Amino acid sequence: MAIKALLKERFQLTDPDISRYIETAIECEDFDSFDHFYNELGPIFESLEQQQKKPPEEIVSSAKSLWTKSRELQRTALNGTSPDALVVQDDDEGSGDDTTISKSFKGNLDLRPQRLIQPITIATEFEKSTLKDTSSIFLNSQVDKTMRVDRKRLEKAEAKLKSKQERREAIAAGLQLAGPKKTYEPVSASTTQQVSKRDVKNETTKVRDIKLENFDISFGDRVLLYGADMTLVYGRRYGLCGRNGYGKSTLLRMISTRQLIIPKNITILHVEQEVAGDDTTVIDSLLQTDEIRYKLIVRERELSAQKGEMNEKDLKELADVHAKLQELEADSEPARASGILYGLGFTQAMQQRPTKEYSGGWRMRIALARALFAQPDLLLLDEPTNMLDFKANLWLRDYLTTKWESTLLVVSHDREFLNSVPTDILHLHSQRLDAYKGNYELFMRTKAEKIRNQIKEYEAQQQLRQHTQDFIDRFRFNAKRAALVQSKIKMLEKLPVIKAVEKETPVVFRFPDPSAISGTLFQLDDVSFRYTPDGPLILKNVNISASLESRICIVGDNGSGKTTLLKIITGENEPTSGEKRGKSSAIIGYFSQHHVDQLPMDMNPVQCLARRFPGKSLEVYRSSLGKFGITGDLALQSIETLSGGQKSRVAFASMIMTNPHMLILDEPTNHLDVESIEALADALIKFKGAVVLVSHDEQFIKSVCQELWYVDSGCVTCLKEGFDEYVKLVKDALEKMH
Repeated sequence: MAIKALLKERFQLTDPDISRYIETAIECEDFDSFDHFYNELGPIFESLEQQQKKPPEEIVSSAKSLWTKSRELQRTALNGTSPDALVVQDDDEGSGDDTTISKSFKGNLDLRPQRLIQPITIATEFEKSTLKDTSSIFLNSQVDKTMRVDRKRLEKAEAKLKSKQERREAIAAGLQLAGPKKTYEPVSASTTQQVSKRDVKNETTKVRDIKLENFDISFGDRVLLYGADMTLVYGRRYGLCGRNGYGKSTLLRMISTRQLIIPKNITILHVEQEVAGDDTTVIDSLLQTDEIRYKLIVRERELSAQKGEMNEKDLKELADVHAKLQELEADSEPARASGILYGLGFTQAMQQRPTKEYSGGWRMRIALARALFAQPDLLLLDEPTNMLDFKANLWLRDYLTTKWESTLLVVSHDREFLNSVPTDILHLHSQRLDAYKGNYELFMRTKAEKIRNQIKEYEAQQQLRQHTQDFIDRFRFNAKRAALVQSKIKMLEKLPVIKAVEKETPVVFRFPDPSAISGTLFQLDDVSFRYTPDGPLILKNVNISASLESRICIVGDNGSGKTTLLKIITGENEPTSGEKRGKSSAIIGYFSQHHVDQLPMDMNPVQCLARRFPGKSLEVYRSSLGKFGITGDLALQSIETLSGGQKSRVAFASMIMTNPHMLILDEPTNHLDVESIEALADALIKFKGAVVLVSHDEQFIKSVCQELWYVDSGCVTCLKEGFDEYVKLVKDALEKMH
């Protein structure tokens, strides 16, 4: 009543609605200062006083009087000194029924905060309750079920946390390293997919486009893709890009195994595993992929072997076989198969050798050649350039861009390959797939522009939201602007939600600085090498050297002796003749292209380093792994479950544990994604020691290396014009092949 009287006295307020609004605001809001009070109610006071043409100073003075009076009434009510303050008035006028607190009760009432004698267990009290309102919608069974703790899940979560803690403690104490090896259950990928009637219909037609809609892929308990869509138009070439561990290889496997449903009329080949070695010659291994032709040739040989014993029926069958072979143009197939093999580095003599005589890298080339020869509707390639030298790489680029007619989906880290081959780029990130037209360079420009536009759009909407919210907060209690405030609130509710741009964490690698050392790290004088006393010379009369500032790349065809040269530098191979000199105190870090395969798959990265370099603290192992992005739980995850790029990072971390003066890297970019290759190049440029590497990645070589050593026919030549001179030599060799 006091507030109402003051409003009537100071502001001549007679409107009961506005009076009730102000009273309610004062009663419900906890104003901590006069500024807060005036910001909320000032606009109403100003509109009332302006009607009476009073100066602003008098408006503020009247508002301050109201603020002071409201504070006094609040203090009086809390202290319990005024019986009138504890009277609750009935809203219905004329009822005359006031509820008051008796004087005897008022005298015993203490409204100050009190400490409970004993704690109250709310759950226990709730169970004892016999109130009839337990059937209320606020206490219904659905809410009760949601709030109830699932004991089994809780126990499982606690057991998992306990196991993780014990594992970490065991690693720190070195206990796991002495025990028996633990066998890990293989983690498998799974998928779900929405299939439309159109997809089923396409199976009975000759449509060779592929449209996958609303599919999910997970690996163990980790979601790789969620609600993704992918369209592969027949005849187009798609490059699949994304960070290591994001699920590129898993997606290819889901397609090739048809766990993602694809029309049965579409043939698919996935070059993933090497060809099994047996007595079949390399050329026949390709020809056998054309099953119809191969069966006809086998039957022709069987019939021709009968010679004079053929009857009329056999003669007719032989004539039919010849007709079908002619229709298939079977005579041209051996030449086509031979051309593919030759482009991938197989000479005529090599094509006639059994597949069992070749190493895993060469058998992977045979698998690639078989896929190219078979010409499936959809060819899936996962890092095809890993097993190729630069000459074969250039040939494959040319073949896929000029002669490949069906659909191609390829994963590659080679930027030049991605700029040459794909017509489209599929970018896998944030559990989704985004499609871009054009090659990798155009994709990077378009993606950067898209991100800039998204940031601008997001920031503009955030400003609009903030400005609108400020208006709503300012005039929330202004009766004259109530309608406008409501329209602003509705506008905010209808605004589309623009998510903040998800920026990928930059990839950073770091090599530790070596200790001080001066002079030449190694020098080879007239060095020659052969594996056996009567074997051929692999290297002859090699004269090379390197200092702490050297940045050297060794290039050449596969089998030319590049890896052999690296092993001589590391000391793994001793020269057959000539002299090798160097600093005995120089420490060498060696990354072999086979180191990734030699990691202990049943251990995690921390355990791997602890086994190879025992006696160091957990922080040292963690620090080394952290320099290559193996952090957090990833460092405690079994190596078996890591992607190829993540395994390479573990191998890098192992290599730097000795703080080397010189890094010798054999194909270090294999398995790494584009961002990781760029991070590796940047780290090698900043490294204060020597770098000697073997690579066929053009961008990587140009970024890092200052010298280029070309190995050919056992000789090592320094190319003064660098990589451009090497490209010219390779292209000249390819033209001679044609």
